Amino acid sequence: MAISRKTKTSADVTVKKTSPNTKTPTHLTHYTDLAGLKGIIENNELWLSHAAFLNDPQELEHGVDQTKKVLNNLLDDEAVGVTAKARQKLIKDIAADMEEFERPAAYIACFCQRSDILSQWRGYASRQGVSITFKVPGLRSCFSDLDAELLQVAYGINEAKRHLKSVIAEKFPDIVDDIDYLLGTEKNDEIRRKFKDLLATLVPRFEHFGFREEQEWRLVIRNPPTDKLKFRPRGQLMLPYLELKSKKMKLPISAVRIGPGVNDDAVEKSVKFFLETRGYDPDLVMPSSTPYRT
Repeated sequence: MAISRKTKTSADVTVKKTSPNTKTPTHLTHYTDLAGLKGIIENNELWLSHAAFLNDPQELEHGVDQTKKVLNNLLDDEAVGVTAKARQKLIKDIAADMEEFERPAAYIACFCQRSDILSQWRGYASRQGVSITFKVPGLRSCFSDLDAELLQVAYGINEAKRHLKSVIAEKFPDIVDDIDYLLGTEKNDEIRRKFKDLLATLVPRFEHFGFREEQEWRLVIRNPPTDKLKFRPRGQLMLPYLELKSKKMKLPISAVRIGPGVNDDAVEKSVKFFLETRGYDPDLVMPSSTPYRT
């Protein structure tokens, strides 16, 4: 059974994959607009948005819904027997807990494995989009101060089910044989608390199957100190975010791609000049190859 692997080198951001067969990518790309590019370069930092206030407000709810479905499917999969009853009781209790599940205070920056995705450019149709590609080893060493994790996203119910089931087997290997749980001992609350904590780490990793082309990874920090939080107005909301400053003089950027727009040559020229004045190689800049136009 495949399980999520956790790999870390000294002082690096932790990487968690959905399968041991997955290779950690060497490069990941963050999509933003010109204002985002300016802030990232000039402040030498990334902004992590609260998961409950992402551009798609249903994104976190999708993770919760997927988790509920996975739990119900796990119940259907369990064989008949004493040990299976222990597992079933646990899963039923956790499924009930999910009805009042407290959404995790997770702060997220999103990355894709591809740097020129049409659906991403469409998201910036009303403004000039750019994609910033980072070298992953450099990214991991830049942002390790607040216990950040780089998490691979699992797409669709089948992938979520496989991933959650493997994590249960890894984190709670003794539960199926724990007769005490069936008898209702004081261990119940502790087991359920640990399980809810585990689910809180998984919910931000589940995405709808329709977004699978993004091959997304997420830089995540959970429950940061409140004195680290910033707020910015957007419409009628005050959006919480986290400034994640790099420990290095420059960010490990390997490319900046200009999204399709109405004046590509002028945009490319201006971005090259901006990067050069900030100490980056202007030759990092390249145009999108997609024919899409805003």
